[in-house]
Amino acid sequence: MGVIKRQGIKNTIITYIGILIGAINIIFIQPKLLSPEELGLTRLLYDFAYIIGLAVPLGLPNIIVKFFPFFKNKEAKHNGFAGFIILIFFIGFIISALGLLIFKPDITAHYKDKANLFVHYFEFIIPFTFIVSAITITTAYCQALFKSTIPSFLNDICLRLGTIVITILYFNKIITLDYYVYMFIGLYLIELLVIIVYILFVDTISIWPNKTILKEHSIKKMLKFGLLLCLASFASIALRKIDVLFLGTNSLELVAVYTTAIFIASFIEVPLGALERISHTKIADNFAKDNYNEIEKIYSDSIKYLLLIGGLLFIGINTCTQYIYEIGKLPAIYLQCINIVYIVSIAALINISTGINSAIIFYSKYYVLGTIILVVTLLITIALNVILIPKYGIYGAAIASASGSLIYNFSKFSFIYYKFKFQPYTYKSLLITVVILLCTLLGYFIPNINSNPYLNLILKGGIVTISYITLIYYLKLSPELFDIIKTKLKLSKN
Repeated sequence: MGVIKRQGIKNTIITYIGILIGAINIIFIQPKLLSPEELGLTRLLYDFAYIIGLAVPLGLPNIIVKFFPFFKNKEAKHNGFAGFIILIFFIGFIISALGLLIFKPDITAHYKDKANLFVHYFEFIIPFTFIVSAITITTAYCQALFKSTIPSFLNDICLRLGTIVITILYFNKIITLDYYVYMFIGLYLIELLVIIVYILFVDTISIWPNKTILKEHSIKKMLKFGLLLCLASFASIALRKIDVLFLGTNSLELVAVYTTAIFIASFIEVPLGALERISHTKIADNFAKDNYNEIEKIYSDSIKYLLLIGGLLFIGINTCTQYIYEIGKLPAIYLQCINIVYIVSIAALINISTGINSAIIFYSKYYVLGTIILVVTLLITIALNVILIPKYGIYGAAIASASGSLIYNFSKFSFIYYKFKFQPYTYKSLLITVVILLCTLLGYFIPNINSNPYLNLILKGGIVTISYITLIYYLKLSPELFDIIKTKLKLSKN
């Protein structure tokens, strides 16, 4: 796991810096400089474009990860694999753009009463979809080259810094709302162009596919795999975004509140996302070599470390979010809905505690069954949103999200165990879960130190953090992790 560890660590550092910048933006800047409707607009535009953008490339990101190892040969310019990618991408975009144009009246009809601002800017969805989907493909190509650090840096740091700049420009009336939307989308366009230049700099590509390799791995075979996983990717992201789209039909203000809560909970999943950016390619490589022992090791290691790290983040978020909101002086509606953070953080903890299970299913020969599981879970989640949001509003969306995460991850774990006999959990996993629960309760029952949110944040956050680390250490739930830390400290002293 040398490559995975190195790039996983780099991606984690970059992602956490980006999350910190994003937190400053979302908690301390945007809620004060934008109205809830304007903030909800940008998030709804992105989520809508992102979901549609998953369908545009017809499963190319998954095709790249799965089949690139068979074409990979730098001297031969990877046998023209890039040409195949470009052709399929443009076919997919044309189909998707036509679909958006045809169904535009039906889509906007659901938003015109309570989210008219979104309807006004709906025409930007098509170019935004093109850009977002192209970023997804070029990022996947970088991952296949084991060059995921630059795309991570652009997406997690540069993009968020750019958003802060244009938000300040808009607040000071240097630009209008129209130009704010133009520049918001333009930031993603700049990211795409930089990634393309980076690929051309570090790699050699050709647009003429090798016919010999295409006979063994035909376009039909790759598209069949890609389309199925395109459906899977669509369903997977829809599980995370569908609640926002449903909520948007009720209120852009609630979208702003809800997506802020999701952003805070997303801290928990950062290590998983960083690991997935490189481990997916590694798992695909090992499946191509029938190296199941290595796959099981990656799976077990991912759960062991992600549960530990995710648990600490879960405790911190549930203990400290109230004080972060108070320090940020967010509008009253954010504090009134603070319980949303706690609900969606449960979904995030469930997701990270099951490791890189998606890659094992979708890069094995069982990807069709994996897609079926995912689509069924999505349908259940949609049904829960339809039922719960009218009754419970924003809380209904959060409950539907947490329920979908539980159903999906339990299904994936059961499937992997049934097909591969991989069982990555031990009695230590149970003990870690108990420690997470105890420390979360500790954070809940510790009274506020005083009315100062800064002191409460530091003292209560410090108490639960020290308690968690101490219990993990003395119960010897991860001695190897502490050994690594001790070794690093010794080296730094020398």
